[in-house]
Amino acid sequence: MSNRGRRRRVTSAHLDFDPDLIKRLVPGAADLPSDQPEKRMMIRALRLAWNTTLTPIQREYMVEYYINMRTMQRIAVNHGVTKGTVSRTLRRGRKRLCDAIQYCQCL
Repeated sequence: MSNRGRRRRVTSAHLDFDPDLIKRLVPGAADLPSDQPEKRMMIRALRLAWNTTLTPIQREYMVEYYINMRTMQRIAVNHGVTKGTVSRTLRRGRKRLCDAIQYCQCL
């Protein structure tokens, strides 16, 4: 039986995604103060995930959406895709970053 069309349960990790983290992940972003080693470790893990696990298009859409504050519709028009494609790409990118956060917290 296919899972297609069924709703998926959203875990709490996906609900806790902080869009402001994206601003710290892009090249040239300032590091956290040295008096917060746990957060520095998390940012490093996320930067690694940003550079290695996200696809180039996921990174590009996230920068456009979260940093340049473009709408999904505008991103879709600029890239010649549907709004749904942009939405799914952003969601998958957020999931990959959230998975990296969970892994980092387990260390």
